[in-house]
Amino acid sequence: MKLKKRHSIIVCMPSCVALILLLAVPQAVSAATYVPMTLSVSAGQRKDNLNWSIAGNGVNVLSELKWESLAITQLQAAAEFHLKNDLRLRARLGYGVIDSGNNQDSDYDGNNRTLEYSRSNNKAGGDVLDASIGFGKRLRMRDLSAGRSFYVTPFVGLSMHRQNLTMTDGVQTISSASTPPLGPLPGLASSYDAQWMGPWLGAEALVETERGWAVIVNAEYHLADYSASANWNLRSDLAHPVSFRHAATGEGFVMSLGASYPVGKNWKVNFTLEHQQWTTRAGSDWVYLADGTVGYARLNAVNWDSTAYNLGIARKF
Repeated sequence: MKLKKRHSIIVCMPSCVALILLLAVPQAVSAATYVPMTLSVSAGQRKDNLNWSIAGNGVNVLSELKWESLAITQLQAAAEFHLKNDLRLRARLGYGVIDSGNNQDSDYDGNNRTLEYSRSNNKAGGDVLDASIGFGKRLRMRDLSAGRSFYVTPFVGLSMHRQNLTMTDGVQTISSASTPPLGPLPGLASSYDAQWMGPWLGAEALVETERGWAVIVNAEYHLADYSASANWNLRSDLAHPVSFRHAATGEGFVMSLGASYPVGKNWKVNFTLEHQQWTTRAGSDWVYLADGTVGYARLNAVNWDSTAYNLGIARKF
């Protein structure tokens, strides 16, 4: 990439904050006194897409990366503490492995994605990590009829989401004199590690029926500080293991629909369908060159969407 050079200071995001809260707060509550709680574990499938682009050299889209159709197998664990006065403390931790997916890396010499002079199509892999903690108060809105209740729980919380993405088994499909020749890219093992972290507000609506069924609708609005670092391992003109970094602010929307059914005393089976949509505003792209200098470009935007379904079991203590 032909970029204007300037030195910049990168301030790393304190990603450990979310995990500390997720693990330490529930333990502190439990240690202080016994409180009723619900523990659940679930497994499922998830499909993600993530893309970003940068501007430079007078071109509004100089380089664009897309990870598409990422098929992810994920496991989740959650705990909800039922505190006094209908207060709720909820924590969730999830991990997933990317089983398959596609990546495309394109470079352009013209505005609006014209004059494409380089393109590689690659195999995508990696893993994902999600952590969230929230605090709220359950409000009993009304009894719909005998044996049926309707509750709403406003929540405030903090979340962290990571996508550790890889590019392997690459093939150069568009080439010019300044890019690799058409054909396989031996040794491709590049990585892009992204993180979204910040506070959120949300609400959960719960309807219980006389037969034990429960239907749950959840909506969350997130603010996010976005950061990412990459290692472009085949680029000899770039530094390693950090070739460039991204930083931006953004927002996300999370919606889920779930149902649960009792299968024994204090046991329930859960099914959840969830969709997430995240995007950033324009941000910064710092490129670390092999000679020790730093180039700067505009990060146009990062977009991430995810759809997942999970089946699990929960037990109330």
